[in-house]
Amino acid sequence: MLIDKAVETAPQTQQTENGQTESAIKPVSETAPITVDFERLQEENKDIIAWLYCPDTEINYPVVQSKDNEYYLRRLLDGTWNIAGTLFMDYRNAADCSDLHTIIYGHNMKNNTMFGSLPKYSKQEYYEHSVLYLLTPKQNYKVKLIAGYVTPSDSKVYEFEKTKEERSGLLKTALDNSLFTSGTTVSDEDRLLTLSTCSYEYDNARFVLMGILKEIG
Repeated sequence: MLIDKAVETAPQTQQTENGQTESAIKPVSETAPITVDFERLQEENKDIIAWLYCPDTEINYPVVQSKDNEYYLRRLLDGTWNIAGTLFMDYRNAADCSDLHTIIYGHNMKNNTMFGSLPKYSKQEYYEHSVLYLLTPKQNYKVKLIAGYVTPSDSKVYEFEKTKEERSGLLKTALDNSLFTSGTTVSDEDRLLTLSTCSYEYDNARFVLMGILKEIG
């Protein structure tokens, strides 16, 4: 499959002859720790619109987008049925993540694949994995996590807020209910990313992980 060769880990910082790293000699703009060949990926499946990566965790997957939120729920990239499905962005979102709030869905698999590791953020100690990376064909983003909590499947987090008041309400709910403390300051201008998976505290429960998107090289 082409996907096996489309993602590479970025090279480590090189040392100079005097033992100093390059970053210690000259300022280096922040970049994602992996690179993704989207042209190659989209030869395999044109629905691939992003790649989500969280260092030192199981999260290292392509993200697709369809005309609805059902097609990839139980399908792999090649369209075959599979219980794990594929990570997918809400069909209502702009594929380039230009919306104020973007949602990505994935299954809570018992073997921790897909979004099976998300509920681990219910413990403060797992917040050591506080940064993710979302790469797209045109722009890469660093995602600083700010909240993780359990919510119903009909929660307002799945509604796309239209006013500043609604957005403020969404943030307040997330921060008030978060099971970890991030200490991160969020502004009204920050774009939000929410990752959503099933949870089992009650019927139709969901665990959502919210972060802010920052453009990087």
